Amino acid sequence: MLNPQDRLDILETLHFLSHVIDNREWDHLADAVTEDVEFLSPRTDAPETLEDLAPVMALPGPAGIRQGYELSQLAQYGSVHTLNTVIEPIDQDTAVTWSRLIMVSFDQRAVGADVVDTLIRTPAGWRISRRVVHARNMLRDQQRQGGGYVPGPYTFMHFDEAIVQAQQAVTDASAHQDGELPR
Repeated sequence: MLNPQDRLDILETLHFLSHVIDNREWDHLADAVTEDVEFLSPRTDAPETLEDLAPVMALPGPAGIRQGYELSQLAQYGSVHTLNTVIEPIDQDTAVTWSRLIMVSFDQRAVGADVVDTLIRTPAGWRISRRVVHARNMLRDQQRQGGGYVPGPYTFMHFDEAIVQAQQAVTDASAHQDGELPR
């Protein structure tokens, strides 16, 4: 459903948002996200259980994205790199992506995250309408000498959940346009 140019434009939107965050150029958020973007991230910076990693802190709009980055441990990371993006088309105007982020702090420490984004085509181009951040490798495990990991099914579950949610939104919008009531 997406042509190669759409896929490139989606990747450029994701990469541009990384530049906006890296440079703290918050005035350019509108070039990467929708006005009603939903941003979800874990509530704690020191997770001890999988439940602590759940993205439950919801911050709406571009101001929410700025607040989410400034109030979380992400503020200590001066560089965000988007890697390994998978694009799942929902229809010709909607896609869900799953990207790996590597963030490097000002004192040269690194942390990883998985990000699941829902993007929609707007008159101005592809924009992120929903971003869910999943902390990665933050649980402590004595057998791993202080390191930890997030089990694979955890993030796959959230990617699949985002796909189903986006598919339902497209179905509801179509039904609304046809004069039907959403179920």
